Amino acid sequence: MTQSSLAAGGQLDEFASAQLRARRMLRIRNLLLGIGFPVFLLLAWEIAANFELIDKRFFPSPSTIFASIVKFLSTQAGQNLVYGHMEATLKRIGIGFGIGATSGVIIGVIMGLHGPTRAALAPTLYAIFPMPKIAIYPLMIVIFGLGDASSSALVTLGVFFMTCINTFSGVRYINPIFRDVANAFRFPSFVRWLQVSVPAAMPAIITGLRLGLGQALVLVISAEFVSADTGVGRFIWDSWQVLDIARMFMGLAIVLIFAGTAAFIGNLAETRLIPWHRR
Repeated sequence: MTQSSLAAGGQLDEFASAQLRARRMLRIRNLLLGIGFPVFLLLAWEIAANFELIDKRFFPSPSTIFASIVKFLSTQAGQNLVYGHMEATLKRIGIGFGIGATSGVIIGVIMGLHGPTRAALAPTLYAIFPMPKIAIYPLMIVIFGLGDASSSALVTLGVFFMTCINTFSGVRYINPIFRDVANAFRFPSFVRWLQVSVPAAMPAIITGLRLGLGQALVLVISAEFVSADTGVGRFIWDSWQVLDIARMFMGLAIVLIFAGTAAFIGNLAETRLIPWHRR
């Protein structure tokens, strides 16, 4: 091996090491920014409350809220109450998201690949999609009655539209070269569906599932405000009615935990199912 080739190899190694260091520093910077900004907001809130720049009756300081939450959860009754409300909310989300996401992905794929189905369903879906789903909740109560069934049905409806339309768009507008290659090699229709069209549309499908999970959380909390006897939404509403602000903020914190968990699950699914799509 010549000296020039050795020098070129050394330069490539240095370049690769520099790129790895740059990516590592970028990840560290993003992590610090992601953690630092919420901490900054909490500090600003704490200072504003302590100097009475905001009304402490409705916006007590984070330290006061945290102390109240710890005191409330230190009792067995408080723990059972919170866990019961969380379990009820998660149950409704699980049922609604499972049914809505499964049916939405299946029908979205069929619409993207089958012209007659697309012509029959697409106009109706696009006409109903902009309607606020919570506006349909009274109809859900009429059909399913008060309780878990109507809340789960509302979540199912919202998740279905979100996942179906995203899946349909992803399948319908995949790169035409994928279909051309499948046609050139005369793949059977079933193979083209499962091994060409669906994997190519997977980024859009994952996006629809992530949006659907967020929609599920919004709808279930909204439904629990209105009619449920249990759930995080009911816990927040009951706390507000008796002006127990610390408990109300605890309910909001639980919602934030649910939302953060949903975002983490979405990122994990994206990493595992479509690793080539991440940048």
